[in-house]
Amino acid sequence: MFLHRPLAVDSTALILLLGALAATAPLAIDMYLPALPAMAEGLNRPINQIQQTLTVFMLGYALCQLIYGPLSDRFGRRPVMLFGMMLFSVASLICTLAVDLEQLLLARTLQALGGGAASVVVTALVRDLYRGEAAARMMSLVVMSMTLAPLLAPLVGGQVLLWFGWRTIFLLLTLLGAVLSLVIWLRLPETRQTTPQRFSLRRMLCDYKQVLGHRQAMGYLLCGSFSTAGMFAFITASPFVYIEYYGVSEALYGLLFGCNIVLMMLLNWVNSRIIMRTGLATMIGRASLFQAIIGMLLLVSVLVLDQLAALFPLLVLFVGCIGLLGANCSAAVVSPFDRTAGSAAAILGTSRFLIGGLTAVAVSLLHDETALPMAMVISLCGVIGYCCFLFIASPTLVDTGPTSPPQ
Repeated sequence: MFLHRPLAVDSTALILLLGALAATAPLAIDMYLPALPAMAEGLNRPINQIQQTLTVFMLGYALCQLIYGPLSDRFGRRPVMLFGMMLFSVASLICTLAVDLEQLLLARTLQALGGGAASVVVTALVRDLYRGEAAARMMSLVVMSMTLAPLLAPLVGGQVLLWFGWRTIFLLLTLLGAVLSLVIWLRLPETRQTTPQRFSLRRMLCDYKQVLGHRQAMGYLLCGSFSTAGMFAFITASPFVYIEYYGVSEALYGLLFGCNIVLMMLLNWVNSRIIMRTGLATMIGRASLFQAIIGMLLLVSVLVLDQLAALFPLLVLFVGCIGLLGANCSAAVVSPFDRTAGSAAAILGTSRFLIGGLTAVAVSLLHDETALPMAMVISLCGVIGYCCFLFIASPTLVDTGPTSPPQ
């Protein structure tokens, strides 16, 4: 019989587990990016239709979090996460067996419905233990550990595609979901501290109204969401832009893509070291302004030069800035809330992937066989993100509250 020994709060193992759980969505997106052209050929569909598998995943991942958040507040973080990972594993297996685009779209939707539990529970779990800058520091460590997986994902996906075909990529995701389900069952502690109230639709709507009515939280939420949406636009368009438009190989694409993750990981580490001194609002304001400037330079470079050598470093800088924005915006959004931390995390996750999904749709609709649609959408996301910080979020430090884990 297995021994159920929960991981200790603040332990390296807990940080790595939360990072692995948070990595399920990036892995489900990034690992099969090099395979999109091969999937289009194998399923006899144009690549812009295969890109719909990205869109349905993002939208499904976004919307399901609206349910997972209140459920985690009511029933606890652990059971909600366990259900989500089991569904993710089963759906990944269905992706492996899909024989046409319609089946693959359905399986990707189910995969998103399972993986959506990760974003909500990880954010709410960190909020259960920390607030303010301390929560941002912890989230940075979690994100830093999780980014190793998406760093390797395109490289692994490219090699798996080369030797075994694209279906094996989804088989690996099946095994990942199964392993994480087992670890959750055996080791993940329950961190919800508040007394749960009866779950009802009215209670859920009241909780969401409370979160949505907090102007400062919404400003940081929109700032972080549009920042991440720019990355989703890059993820959607980069296989075509790099592989087909600029003519790089699938293997080189994985290396170029990995540079974005390396910088993001590095900046997450930097953020974990300086956020306690700098403060959330200051860091978010500076990073979002820099990202907006980079986005505008990216658009100019495509219009004037249209060269991979000019485009690549700007894309790396834009995506890398999320290392200074993602964890900080998450902490700023959920810090004001206690009993409804799961609902706040749900709205945060939903907005990020909903807006990200819409940018993916925009890139597909604007597709004109050039890099211009990607550059236009990315630059717009950067500018809107900074405007949301400047005009909606108050440029003052958010409530930090207690920074030590509950006893």
